[in-house]
Amino acid sequence: MKTIQIENKTIHIIQTAHVSKASIDEVKDAIDTLQPDVVCVELDSRRAQSLMSKEKPVMDIKKIIKEKKVPSFLMNLILSNYQKQIGEDLETEVGGEMKQAMNSAKEYDIPIRHIDRDIQITMKRIWNKLSFFKKINIAASLFTGLVSDEEISEADIENLKKSDILMASIQELDEDYPEIAEVILHERNQYMAEKILRLPFQNIVVVIGAAHAPGMIESLNQRHDLAALDTIPEKKGSKWTGFIIPGTLLILLTILTFNSPEMGFNQFKAWIITSSSLAGIGAILSGAHILTILVTVLTTWVGILSPVMAVGIFAGLTESYVRPPYEYEFENLSKDIKSIKGWYTNRVLRIILIFFMTSILSSIGTFISGKNIIQSLFN
Repeated sequence: MKTIQIENKTIHIIQTAHVSKASIDEVKDAIDTLQPDVVCVELDSRRAQSLMSKEKPVMDIKKIIKEKKVPSFLMNLILSNYQKQIGEDLETEVGGEMKQAMNSAKEYDIPIRHIDRDIQITMKRIWNKLSFFKKINIAASLFTGLVSDEEISEADIENLKKSDILMASIQELDEDYPEIAEVILHERNQYMAEKILRLPFQNIVVVIGAAHAPGMIESLNQRHDLAALDTIPEKKGSKWTGFIIPGTLLILLTILTFNSPEMGFNQFKAWIITSSSLAGIGAILSGAHILTILVTVLTTWVGILSPVMAVGIFAGLTESYVRPPYEYEFENLSKDIKSIKGWYTNRVLRIILIFFMTSILSSIGTFISGKNIIQSLFN
């Protein structure tokens, strides 16, 4: 624990690991001893409610698809699965130290403040700042970590809280993924520091992940604009970026049609057939229902011509209506996501697989057709 003085506030910062048994004990002992005016936890209100609730939150896969949150949902799923797996290996609860902080505060009737930014805003800010190739690179890295069988011990977790190892890890994140480091680490440090500075309390306990402590302590010496940090930026590149490739092909097709109406029509027909066929194959390879396969083939042309509607949206939504996931399948996600069989037997994962496979293969069809259109135009 680090204790610092800022203006008229005494701030006790307990640096934790979210899967550490030792951290749970440290938090309890600190609150028992200090009896602070307020306890701050590295959670937003929704995550705090979810952590303390005995009932599992009900997820709506249809809503996730309609709101185009499938990529961020999958990223969240992989990251939470990684933490959960470590927690199971160490026989401890993920976020146990945060739960302990809130339980101890309630025991002494101490106010609780959730100082972290809403996780959905953080994920959207990350996603919108990343380029397409960065997203692919990160997805590959996450899946690599997902299938890893490397075990982590309690000693490894405690070592990660040491300043030299911690700073090296933060520096590595800054170098490899600066966009992620900025949003998930530095911005949240500033956000939480500002929330603490605005509190009308003097004796404050802050329970925070060790990776955030150095940056948050530094941020406590500055003031920050919470409204700006809560704003979701525009996606990287123009909102019309998704129309560049199909728009370019349509222009080339128009030129080709003026030169040879028959050839232009044949190339356009070939584009639709190629992309639709590949999207259908993607649905078949994903184990989709026959109705999903049919809808995918029939609606692919809308997805490839629209910068708004992706092919995967039609396919994923159809599958979610034809074979809606059971409640227990949401509970089994962390186990099923680690095996190929799980991706095909768990309806939630199969819907996600269908979403991505149909989108990717239809895009390949567009690139193949684009090559043929260009060749026909210049031959």
